[in-house]
Amino acid sequence: MPATLSLDTMSDYELETPKLPKTWQEIQPDEIYQSLEGRLISFNTNQIQLGILYDPIGKHLRSINKGLVPPKGNTGLVPSEEPGYDFKSKVLGKGGERRFHGRIVEGVLHFPGKQTTH
Repeated sequence: MPATLSLDTMSDYELETPKLPKTWQEIQPDEIYQSLEGRLISFNTNQIQLGILYDPIGKHLRSINKGLVPPKGNTGLVPSEEPGYDFKSKVLGKGGERRFHGRIVEGVLHFPGKQTTH
């Protein structure tokens, strides 16, 4: 019998949570996904559209999936300096001028479509 969704135990929730897709086109708005590090992640429609437009090969999506990394010289999630946001995606090389920012909402890292450049 499959595990049922229960907010009381994280293991049940993890069993029911799909892995983060490899492309922006596969992501459904406000669906909760699980990253490689076990973090719960969601994206709204605006963020998905920004990802499709500015991250066509999925470097930011892979960095979000990878999870927390030291801020210098790494691709992954790093702390955001933007007020009201907890983390941002960071990539090196092409596409590295953009950052996608997310905030933790009820235990889920949610990306609402906040993007910055530097």
